Amino acid sequence: MLSVLIVSFGLATLVGCGSVRDRARDDLVDQLVVDGGLARPVADCVVDKFFEVRTTDELKKFFEREGLTDAENAEFARLGQECAPVDTTP
Repeated sequence: MLSVLIVSFGLATLVGCGSVRDRARDDLVDQLVVDGGLARPVADCVVDKFFEVRTTDELKKFFEREGLTDAENAEFARLGQECAPVDTTP
C-alpha cells in the first residue's frame, strides 16, 4: 500500500535543506494519512525512520524518480510493521 502512494508522490522541488526538508517530510506524512489511510502516528513514524537514514541529496534523488526499488518496497513494509501499534485486544 505504501509503495503505490509514494510512486505518485513527487517532491523533487521540495527536498532541500532545513525547513524545505521538513516540508517534504510533512507532505509525505499527510499523503500517507489522507491517501493511504494510515493513522498519523504511524505515518509520522514511517516517514521519520525513512528520512533519518538518508541525506538530503539521497531524498532528492528518491523523489525525482518514479517508482520504488525492491529494497525500498521491503523497507517501507518493514517500517510499516515496526510503526504499527500492537493490537492487544483478545
